[in-house]
Amino acid sequence: MRPQDSDKADIILHGGRVITVSNDDSIEQAVAIKNESVQTVGSDQDVLVLAGPNTKTVDLRGRTVIPGIIDIHAHMDREGLKRIYPSLAGATSTSEILALIEQQVAQKRPGEWVTTMPVGDPPNYADMPERLEERRFPNRWDLDTVSPNNPVYIRGAWTPWNVPPSVAIANSLALHIAGIDRNTQSPDSSVTIERDETGEPTGILSDTGRFPSLEFTLMKVVPRFTHKQRVAALRQSMRLYNAVGTTGTYEGHGVSPEVMRAYKEIWDAREMTVRAHLVLSPAWKSVAGAAQEMERWSYSASGQGFGDDMLRIGGYYIHYRGSRYTARARTAELPFTGWAGFAQSYNPPATFRRLVKLAAQHNLRVNTIVADCLPEVLEVFQDVHKEIPIDNQRWMIGHVVETSAEQLKVIRELGLIIETIPLTHLWLRGRQYLGKPEAAAQSVAHRDYLDQGVHFGLGTDNKPYSPFPTIWAAVDRKERTTNEVLGPSQILTRMEALKAMTLGGAYFSFEEGHRGSLETGKLADLAVLSDDYLTVPEDEISGLHSVLTMVGGQEVFSTGAL
Repeated sequence: MRPQDSDKADIILHGGRVITVSNDDSIEQAVAIKNESVQTVGSDQDVLVLAGPNTKTVDLRGRTVIPGIIDIHAHMDREGLKRIYPSLAGATSTSEILALIEQQVAQKRPGEWVTTMPVGDPPNYADMPERLEERRFPNRWDLDTVSPNNPVYIRGAWTPWNVPPSVAIANSLALHIAGIDRNTQSPDSSVTIERDETGEPTGILSDTGRFPSLEFTLMKVVPRFTHKQRVAALRQSMRLYNAVGTTGTYEGHGVSPEVMRAYKEIWDAREMTVRAHLVLSPAWKSVAGAAQEMERWSYSASGQGFGDDMLRIGGYYIHYRGSRYTARARTAELPFTGWAGFAQSYNPPATFRRLVKLAAQHNLRVNTIVADCLPEVLEVFQDVHKEIPIDNQRWMIGHVVETSAEQLKVIRELGLIIETIPLTHLWLRGRQYLGKPEAAAQSVAHRDYLDQGVHFGLGTDNKPYSPFPTIWAAVDRKERTTNEVLGPSQILTRMEALKAMTLGGAYFSFEEGHRGSLETGKLADLAVLSDDYLTVPEDEISGLHSVLTMVGGQEVFSTGAL
């Protein structure tokens, strides 16, 4: 019996390898799309019968199709912001840095700011200044030689991109405008104003805080991102994320009101091309203030939150501990949040406990970064759970590094979900595990998560924004300076890693039944890859990208290769 015209597909992709990421890990040849959903997947023979006179057919010519990537720690708004300012990438000496800055000065009127990205190469700006010919950063006097009449500010690396310190550099005019001279005192022990032998500031400003404060204190005179810039940058970010196969994000680190405004403007215009789930980032002045706000938000942001398939907002990010100085400095400058895109808070253990309990009472989902404080956070969550069950809420713990078998048991019992950043914690910062096999095997312990039945997803942390280096780190687990494999027992198969970054990502937003795999009835979010993910040499996984990306059956990116 032939399908009726009303049953015909809108689009059919055929002649390829369709990795469904279904429960049976099936690989098919073709996928049919109708409206915004997957109509069916199967062999070319079975799927092509759904082609009608108005069906668009795409011959994949052997290419691989995967479900759209869901990045559960994306910082998507950041990527476009990075492109507002000139890059110093590729410069290996002070003279090369100065040449790049001189080019920017030539485009400015006297007095206009020249602001650049950090010294070093993105996304991590690692190994600086050791990689420079002079093995030092340029100073104010170096910058003055090419810019005596324009304030110059070389931004410091946002420290989660690298490791502290974050080093920013200002020329003499920039220091003058900022009011920094030989009498200026550092606002906090985390901030260093480098001085020469006479006590004169060199222009090199170092910040060891996890969340840099320079542009909120000493260098608040530096031009800030405008709303118009944030909107334009977010639009660009979505295009870039689509180009690497990303169709969804989960921003569990929290998002500030100024970033939400940018999202809403694009959402109102129906221009979203990445499905975004945002978590509220608060700047509470007190527990009482938090209680009032939670009461207001509990009707909309509780449970799975409010919104639609393209933009959804729900739950809170509640920070554990932090720096009192950084929180005060950054909060004082709100609504400006800089690179972070989220508000910064200081919550000592007792305050954290009260806030978490309040969130549970209002059915508001909690997201937090645990890093090296997992035992303390788990203790609080366990205590809250005894009074108010949270095991169906999917509270999220992020930047999880080392875990024990007992901790994983608690995580499973509480229904928590784990976010990991394997590229950061294994490849970039894995040197601490060299020669320590037991510790390495407990770090980013993906295999243990699977064995213990703990749900997890993989995030890029926007360094870089492509998901494939992150996937590679999960299946390779090599440390960057030695290529030593860290914790080989924790290696994921390629299929497991892909599932963690697709279906695993959908689980973070309670949408595993709605998207994350290519199965009948699910949203048609997919990417056609530049090479076969399952067979390309392991070292080439990082370089994969999309040649065609679809969100809800609509093309959002194409190289024209198909």
